[in-house]
Amino acid sequence: MLWYKHLYVGEGAKKKRFSLIQRIRSGNIPSKAYVILDPANPANLLDIWEASQICSQEWEERRRAEGREIQILGIAWGYQDALELAGQMVNEVYQATGGFNLREYLS
Repeated sequence: MLWYKHLYVGEGAKKKRFSLIQRIRSGNIPSKAYVILDPANPANLLDIWEASQICSQEWEERRRAEGREIQILGIAWGYQDALELAGQMVNEVYQATGGFNLREYLS
């Protein structure tokens, strides 16, 4: 898995940032950890998943089928924190570009 170089971090995850990253990398993921990903479907702006799901067999099969590595754009602590963070990310892109092309803005 790839990590965005300017990783977005939700308010609830700020104090746990480094331990969350280490735990996600190691597969020892807490149940309240969420990740915001580059979407698999180009019609979506972002994907929000429980961090434990991206280490599952389903995700491994998905990565192989798509022939790409998933990119983690943000981490959050709890679903509400993940929703707020995704909103902030979309708002930042809109304020900077006047549009919603997150892939172009974040690359």
